[in-house]
Amino acid sequence: MLQPSFSLGHNHRRILETLRLYGPMSRIEIADLTDLQPATLTRLSLDLIAWGVLEDVDFESVAQSRSAAKRKTRLLRVNRDKLRTAGIAFTVDRIAFSLSSLAGEVIAERVVETEMRDPEAIATMTAGILQDLLEGAGMDRRQLLAAGVSLPVNLTDNQRRFYTPSEWPLWRGSQPRQIFEDALGVPTWVENDGHAAALAEAYFGAGAQMENFCLIYFAYGLGGGNILHRRLFRGSFGNAAAFGGLFPQDQPRPSGRDLMQHLAELGETYHSLFDLPETLGTDPRIASWLQRAATQLAPLVLHAQMLLDCEAIILGGLLPRSVLEALAERLESLVGEPPSDTRILVSPINREQFHLGAASLPQYEVTAPHKYRGRAVKGV
Repeated sequence: MLQPSFSLGHNHRRILETLRLYGPMSRIEIADLTDLQPATLTRLSLDLIAWGVLEDVDFESVAQSRSAAKRKTRLLRVNRDKLRTAGIAFTVDRIAFSLSSLAGEVIAERVVETEMRDPEAIATMTAGILQDLLEGAGMDRRQLLAAGVSLPVNLTDNQRRFYTPSEWPLWRGSQPRQIFEDALGVPTWVENDGHAAALAEAYFGAGAQMENFCLIYFAYGLGGGNILHRRLFRGSFGNAAAFGGLFPQDQPRPSGRDLMQHLAELGETYHSLFDLPETLGTDPRIASWLQRAATQLAPLVLHAQMLLDCEAIILGGLLPRSVLEALAERLESLVGEPPSDTRILVSPINREQFHLGAASLPQYEVTAPHKYRGRAVKGV
């Protein structure tokens, strides 16, 4: 199995996380924020540059830098050119594949509409498409750190809570990580789509410079994820922020599938969430759905504000941005003056790039400071 050609120590990861959180910075600024000795910071940054994780750049080459360094100072930033992660993201009707840089740029992508239901067959197909993308991008497989897979599934060892979409009965009781890792031949991590999307927000979206936020994720169902102190809070059993469980599936609920049902009752049938028009949020015919959905979500938002006191509650997912914006506006009105300074925001990530969540998984597992499992060695 392919493994990264380097191993990030705890302080390597802290440096990388600092640059992700604050943007390109000078070595002195990073040393101040991490409490690393300048000599140690210099040595570790040279490692990261040699491995292709960071690059050393001129101040003038960095647009809108937050660094307070003088203009002649060299800055460190995340390298956009060397290493890649693969993201494979599933919805009930399509699979999105991507190769991304560590800075979040999509290098290559493909969307496949499929109704394949067997996980073993899907994993085999996935391996072939990923190989095609690598070859098409002219990439050496050694540039690929790992792969991430996001699924609309509650992943748990408790079979009574192993929830899957109704279209996916063959996935119940399966071992998705093992299936995909065997097929892809690279280190692979699997998460439910809400948790993966929360990581995408932390790296590339509205939460990129936040310590704490909550994501409410609208797909065919309803899910979410919490980032607390830059960590994905999975919960004791791996399914924290499974917000859909608050709304019975046999009743109207604030989800994408429910919105399509509302439109079908108006005589407008859509087979996929991706077919919904981008301007749908301004269509007066869904005003009643928006108001009902916002009314259902308001207690959840209020409780999240009080429980987490986080910087923001972010609305994201597969609905058109105009729908999310309309929901956010109604929620602001319904919740009123919050018990904290928590804001309600809409994700800037385009719904067509939902694969960024899956691509974020290997970055998180390989580079997040608290994911370090090696020995505690001073200066490493």
